[in-house]
Amino acid sequence: MALTARDVMTAQLITVTPSTSLTDFARLCAEDNISGAPVTRIDGSLVGVVSKTDLIQRLLSAHPFHGTVDEGPIWDRETVQVGDIMQDDVATVAPTATLPEIAERMARDRIHRILVTDGRKLMGIVTSIDLLAHFPR
Repeated sequence: MALTARDVMTAQLITVTPSTSLTDFARLCAEDNISGAPVTRIDGSLVGVVSKTDLIQRLLSAHPFHGTVDEGPIWDRETVQVGDIMQDDVATVAPTATLPEIAERMARDRIHRILVTDGRKLMGIVTSIDLLAHFPR
């Protein structure tokens, strides 16, 4: 029987909500050593994904570097939230997707992680590292 997303996914995820402040998101990335997080509503439904790259792009667009020391993080002076910078076009698969299907999707879309959903309910994540662990040696 072929392994599926459900068999290899990580189900314990760090998530944020659209109303999470950028300061809290940045702190979460640093403290938990993550590069991004799924964005969910309180009911667990997936609405997007946010990454440190999204955060950096926001900072650069709001306040480009001029070679001087700034007064502090730009998000401390704004009311910007994760919902303002998240990507709402998220790569997802069903829990029944097979590992070859997931690998083909990752290769085609040039991505390293894909979220596992049942409808809009977030169930887990499968990364390229997860797939490599199950390839023949």
